Formats: sequence, structure tokens, C-alpha cells
Amino acid sequence: MRRKNEFLFTKDSTRFYFPWICWLMLFIATFICGTGILIYNSLADWQRGVSESLTVQINTYDSEGRYREDQITADIEKALSILRTTPGVIGASVLTDEQMSDLMAPWVGADVTITSLPIPKLIDVAVDSKHPPFLEQLKRDLAAHVPEATMDSHRIWLTELIKLSQHILKLIFFILGLLALTIAFTVSYTTRATLKIHESVIKLVHMMGAKDFYITNHYAWHNFKYALTGGVLGTICAVPMLWIIILFFQDASASIFQMQFSVCQWILLASLPVLIALLAFITTFKTVLSYLRRFL
Repeated sequence: MRRKNEFLFTKDSTRFYFPWICWLMLFIATFICGTGILIYNSLADWQRGVSESLTVQINTYDSEGRYREDQITADIEKALSILRTTPGVIGASVLTDEQMSDLMAPWVGADVTITSLPIPKLIDVAVDSKHPPFLEQLKRDLAAHVPEATMDSHRIWLTELIKLSQHILKLIFFILGLLALTIAFTVSYTTRATLKIHESVIKLVHMMGAKDFYITNHYAWHNFKYALTGGVLGTICAVPMLWIIILFFQDASASIFQMQFSVCQWILLASLPVLIALLAFITTFKTVLSYLRRFL
């Protein structure tokens, strides 16, 4: 037996294609939002890396290729003294030969003796993320007292990478906004079309005593149901695609990208169909109410 709440939509074609539109929009939105979350997680990790630590290198060989055996220890002590007295620096320590061997093993192999390679001495510096040091002044101090010392250069390209990621996130938010506007426009257009189709029935129901709120609420819940159905299917179809991306990049880029979601982020993705359904409900409610007040 047909429910009384469906009497306006028995011959309405929107009940067939509107859920598919929502499916497509939510598939795209979930995929884009998931990608944005992965970029955000990586961005937060990169920012911590930039703000919480840096590296100072001290050359062990001079410009003519001679080993600086006598000057290395003195340069290390000067550099440590400057670093440890710099505001914003929490601590500084020289990497041992064992730590350097572990660091270089993926490139030179575990059997190579680290002391036989012309690599600089590294000082790992811990930085206060809330009150970081003034890097330009620190760089000048090191250059004045330890000419053979240089600060790590990877912070420069990492900062540029962070800026690029921030622009990508802005683009993702812009695309999500366009998708939301598209869904709102689609809901408004299809609702106005069905109002025209069922105009005679609506007038009859209105003459029989139905209030504007009853008709408006009826339309709004109708679109809410179909938007939620299509949205859930779209999100479910997009999740395996995100898993494929995570599994594909997890091993190859574990040190660069954070290819995982937290529980709250999974909940956010799961809530997208509800948010879109609420958008459809509000848009339909305002569209129908405006129509009834204008023409009835």
C-alpha cells in the first residue's frame, strides 16, 4: 500500500535520477575530501619537522680536500656553544658514528665504514616550536665563528612544499564549495520542476486545508531521503578508492606523506552524506516555502 506522504511523487521522475546525481556528487566529494585530509596530515607533520628541529653540518674536509683533523673538535665546540645559548633552541647534540652509519646505510650499505667517507659532522638541534629561534641571526652567528658550519638546506624546499600543499588545500575547499553549490542548485531546480508538475494537486491539497508548512516539510523530507540514499552509496563507493591510494603510496612515500586517517577523520568522511542531505532539506524547504507564498 502506498504511503500517503508519497502521493505527490507517484509520477515524479526526480525520484529516479536525483539520487544518482547525489551519488556522483558524494563520490567526488568524498574522494576529494579524503585526499585533502591526507594532504592536511602530511602538512601538519612537515610543519612539525620544520618548527621542531634543524641540522647543522660541519665540513670535515677543507676546500682543497684535506682532512681538518685539528679544527673539527674546536668547530664543534664553538657551534654547540652558539646553539645552546641561542633563545628558542632546546638542545643540540652531535650525531655519533653509529648514528651516522645507521643514517647512511640505505645509500652506502651497512658494511661501509662511515669514517672513510668525506661526510660532514652533523649536529641535531631541537627547537622550541612555540618560540623558535631567529634563523637568520643564528646563521650569521655560525658563519662568523664557525665558517665551515652550514645549516640544513632542506628546510627551504620543505617550506616551499608546505606552501604548495596549503594552496592545494585551498583549491580542494574551493572544489568542495562548488560541489555544495551544484547540489543546492540541482535540488532547487528539480524542486521547482516538481512543483510545476504537481501544481494542480498542490492547489487542491491547499484548498482542502493543508498548511504551507505541511507541504514544505513533505517536499523537504522527500529530497532529504533521496539525497541521503544517493550520498551514502557515493561515499561507500569512494572509500575503496581511498584505500587503494593509501595502500599504493604507503610503502613508497611513508617518509614523506602521512597515508592514514584518524578515527575522527573517518567519522568526518562518513558524515558527508548527512551534511549533503541536510543541505538538500534546507534548500528544498526554502524553495517550496518561497513558491507557496508567491503563488498560493
